[in-house]
Amino acid sequence: MSDGNETQESKPGAVLIGFLVLLVGEVIILANSGVSIPTILPEPVSTYAENVDRLFFVILWIVGFFFVLTQGLLIYFLVKYRARKGGKARHTHGSHTLELVWTFVPGLILFCLAVFQTGTWGMIKFGGNIAEKAADPLAVHVQVFGKQFEWHFRYAGKDDQFGTKDDVIKVAEMHAPADRPVIVHLQTLDVLHSFWLPNARLKQDLMPGRTILQWFEITKHGKYPIVCAELCGSMHTTMKGSLIVESDEDFDAWLEKQGKLTHPHEPERHNVWRFWRQEP
Repeated sequence: MSDGNETQESKPGAVLIGFLVLLVGEVIILANSGVSIPTILPEPVSTYAENVDRLFFVILWIVGFFFVLTQGLLIYFLVKYRARKGGKARHTHGSHTLELVWTFVPGLILFCLAVFQTGTWGMIKFGGNIAEKAADPLAVHVQVFGKQFEWHFRYAGKDDQFGTKDDVIKVAEMHAPADRPVIVHLQTLDVLHSFWLPNARLKQDLMPGRTILQWFEITKHGKYPIVCAELCGSMHTTMKGSLIVESDEDFDAWLEKQGKLTHPHEPERHNVWRFWRQEP
């Protein structure tokens, strides 16, 4: 007779097999259901978006591989070394060689990724490349101000100078021509914000007291979201805008029309365009 206090040996193998059968069944059903599975990333529309996506998926596959490997080993060890009737614990010290391997391999992978991403990072962020784009005669310059909780955009008028009376000012709506570099002069009036164009794959924090230059070039006409990616207060999620990309002719016509519609700009009285904590 068995002791009433004796615990019955568990059978995790049966549970694991059942889980795998259900998982495979769900994948097969979904694959044949005709349901459209959305892509992970929004549509890439900038000249460097594909470079960013390539880097993203390389990292995703590396992380995914090691996730499956480590979780598979975890399940294997849970099953292999589960509690058994009459089993005894055995002390083991471990392996210094194994510890060195799993320290060296991740370090080597991180180093390779750092080298691999340098070209893309330099294309988007390095000052020399930004200066080269800014000097392009076809480049469009736009001042972008983050302010709780809205985006402000300012375009120079016919005098090509910011901070004069013929400036064009828009809130939550930015226009840009396609296939031309756009240089954004980023500033914040109050706290940290982050200027994020998901479709262009551009994200840059705005720091109080600094003007930060970034650039992008959109290759497809359309309307794309502008988002704040930095927690900036209680209404952070409402800090959104739109980027409208159009032809050169439409952009020039819009800029000319806005110049006629807006009231004369008074830079000395318009505090949105002042640096953070700058005295009036």
